[in-house]
Amino acid sequence: MPNAIKIPTIAWGIAALVFFPFFLPGSYDIGLFAIRFLLAALFAYCAYGTYRKGLTADASLQQRSQAKRNAFGQVVAAVAAVLLGVLVGIALGITRLPNFSSVASFAASIEGKYVAQDGVGSNVEFLSDGTALFGSGGNQGVWKWTRLDGGRLKLEPGSGMFGAQTTVCGYSVTANELRLTSCSLAVTLNRRQ
Repeated sequence: MPNAIKIPTIAWGIAALVFFPFFLPGSYDIGLFAIRFLLAALFAYCAYGTYRKGLTADASLQQRSQAKRNAFGQVVAAVAAVLLGVLVGIALGITRLPNFSSVASFAASIEGKYVAQDGVGSNVEFLSDGTALFGSGGNQGVWKWTRLDGGRLKLEPGSGMFGAQTTVCGYSVTANELRLTSCSLAVTLNRRQ
């Protein structure tokens, strides 16, 4: 039937959603945004094409069997496009599929490298020994961090950090982000891969 949702329409629609860039582009990822947006638009167009095409009520048995083969081919093509895109993304380091152990360790751990959303490229690395290395504008500072109860993080400046004071921040950490709140160092940090 023309103008009806069919299985290939759903498959191409899912492919479009997989590739759709659910983020606003920054200067460092505008190319990735454009590629994902164009792929999502292409797959949405394929979904629309399968929606518009179809058999009429008086179609012959041969036409119906050809339509079934075409539908199967469309579904296979949509699945192959998604798998190929994900594999290429993994190979290029722009896609990372989590496994349960990596998600659990991210959820429980603050350790790792982060970059700030401050337009300057400030970064911080939290080491497992309680050291935090802050970098901004070519300068680097060494801090000591301690996890406190109630979702709080104590940050103490290292020796040579003149004028810096110990501060206690609220914090929340996810697989992709660390947020420091309610302190002078309040910032949102993105985890680097």
